Amino acid sequence: MAESRWQRKAHVGEDRRSDCRSIEVGATVIDVLNPQPRSSVQANIVDVGTSGLKLSVPFFLVPGSLIRIHMTDAVANAEVRYCNCEGSQYHAGVRVDDIIPKDN
Repeated sequence: MAESRWQRKAHVGEDRRSDCRSIEVGATVIDVLNPQPRSSVQANIVDVGTSGLKLSVPFFLVPGSLIRIHMTDAVANAEVRYCNCEGSQYHAGVRVDDIIPKDN
């Protein structure tokens, strides 16, 4: 996975996404690859779009962080685009860069 080139600030205001979002709720596990590595972090999927998703995580993820999302049949490498505090959790929007099937 390439290094992050994220340099934009979080958007505030009306949603400007070009892809549709569907509400999905489910538990998953993520690994934070950089800049502060952490393994096996419990997360929840809030919604899913064509090229990304929103996760609910227990701590702030720095925009530009690279993460790996573990799914049943694959892992997805993604980049954190924004992270906002939502009550006792943080909501992180991530752009999925690639999905790699797990070996069965």
